[in-house]
Amino acid sequence: MKKIENCADRTITFYKCKQKIYNKLSELSLLCGANVGFLVYSNSGIPYTFGSSSFEVISKRFLNSEGSSSTSLPQQSNIDVHHKEKMEELCQVYNNLIEKVDVEKQKGMTMAKAEAEALPVEKDVWWKVDPMTIKDKEVIKQLLEKYEDLYEKLCDEVGARNQIENAP
Repeated sequence: MKKIENCADRTITFYKCKQKIYNKLSELSLLCGANVGFLVYSNSGIPYTFGSSSFEVISKRFLNSEGSSSTSLPQQSNIDVHHKEKMEELCQVYNNLIEKVDVEKQKGMTMAKAEAEALPVEKDVWWKVDPMTIKDKEVIKQLLEKYEDLYEKLCDEVGARNQIENAP
């Protein structure tokens, strides 16, 4: 180990070591999920603290013996049961929301279908409806089918007329 010659060297060494310790404590807190509190006094009596959330919170928790090894098993068991109940409650709320979303999707699909059937597409003028104004894919499919039927009928009619005109 290197011998420190004067007070200035000790101060520099203290600050370097303090920073390294802070880094390691921060890593420990992040990697392990631990709540870490650290208090050190310099040679001049200045306190330096580090806390993974905050040193004040950690120190109060330590002084009040919360979360320390003195927590009895029944207390820990009650805490675990409470957390489990909360998690189950949150899961139930989540599942209820998912069910409501599914119901709303079904309602939306039913409404879209009803709107498609109620469109002013009369048998006489359905081809006048502008496909660009229709947002529902089902209605667009119905229109496409009608256009295809019309095309086939027109082709058949043209073919029949050509046969009549070309007949001897």
